[in-house]
This record gives sequence, C-alpha cells and structure tokens, in this order.
Amino acid sequence: RSHFSADDVQNRFGPFGEPVSVGFVMGLVIGVLAGYDAKAVLQLAVKTAAVMLLMPRVIKPIMDGLTPIAKHARKRLQAKFGGQEFLIGLDPALLLGHTSVVSASLIFIPLTILIAVLVPGNQVLPFGDLATIGFFIAMAVAVHQGNLFRTLISGVIIMGITLWIATQTIGLHTQLAANAGALKAGGQVASLDQGGSPITWLLIQLFTWQNFVGFAVSASIYLAGGLV
Repeated sequence: RSHFSADDVQNRFGPFGEPVSVGFVMGLVIGVLAGYDAKAVLQLAVKTAAVMLLMPRVIKPIMDGLTPIAKHARKRLQAKFGGQEFLIGLDPALLLGHTSVVSASLIFIPLTILIAVLVPGNQVLPFGDLATIGFFIAMAVAVHQGNLFRTLISGVIIMGITLWIATQTIGLHTQLAANAGALKAGGQVASLDQGGSPITWLLIQLFTWQNFVGFAVSASIYLAGGLV
C-alpha cells in the first residue's frame, strides 16, 4: 500500500518546494518555451512566482469569512425546521491552507503542464489557472484523507478531463470575451475553472446536444454518485 504525505514532500524538496520557488522555475520554463528574450523570461518568472504566492493568500481570507456565516445559517435552519440536520456547501478555498492541499498543488503545477502536453486533442496550455490548482484537487485530498499518492492518481484523471472540457469550450469563451471587448483580433480565450467544469459542460450539452454520448455518460456518473 503506497502512502506519502505533505511532510514527506517538504522533507524531500525543502525550500525548493515553496510556492515562490516553484512559480519562479515554472515562469522560466514557460518563458523559454514561448521564445521570449532573457529579460522577458525573468520578468515572467518573477510575476509567476508572485502569483503563486499571493493568489491563495488573497482568496483564502475572503472565503474564511464565509465560515461563520455558514454556521449561523445552519443554526437558523435547524431552529426553523425542528432540529433537522443541514449541510452548508462552501467553496474549496476553505481547504487551501491545509498542508496536504498545498503540497499536492505544488506537485500538480508542473504536472498539469505535462498532462496538457500529453492529453490527446487538448488545445489548452494552462498558465493563469496554475495559481488555482488547489481548487481542482482540494476535494481529492479530503476524500483520500491526505494520502498524496492516491490524490495524484485522482488528480491526473481530474486534470485530464478538465483539459478536454476546457478545449471544447474555447469557442464559447472566445465569443464571450469578444462580446465584452476584451479580446485582441485573432486571439482565443480558455479557462480551466468555469471552462473546464463538468457542470458547465453538461449544461452546454443540454442545450446544444453536440455530444449526446458524452452527456449521457457524464450524467450517469453524477447520478450514480448521488445515489451512493
């Protein structure tokens, strides 16, 4: 039975496992692959490092403020409906500060780019979404109780499917950006969060019926999960 935790990752990588270090290296790699000159590569590396460090810290306090609101709402509902049990759904950002989630996120930053290169038919190269990788795999960490080995296996499947869906929604994202006047001529827009969401994809298929087989399979999986 394979098992390794966040502490194992930190002991192995040390300071190189910190978000700033990973972000800087990823910025260098992406800049070189994009054909930038030395100055532009370094600027991109610094900006990427800053995003990796600041994005979770900016988002997490905002989401933490929802916790007392959720608790109060739960108490009000229980009082109104005779003590029935209620579960209040919150954003995965509440889990971003957990050590295992941070470690898994750092591992998946380079791994997501590798998956994007290897997945057949994918047309999306993640960049801005790399700072929000934790949102995609936070629940996998919770389901597997901090076992990063199992989280990696689940995460690879999750990111592969997310990239496929994001590729199929490029046209809609691009049209939306063009309508908002936020797109340069000849450009395209894609995202992994909303653009790669299975729920978003199911809603699109519900109205367009472009992929009936995929819609049926995905809907069946969700229904089976709900019954379990």
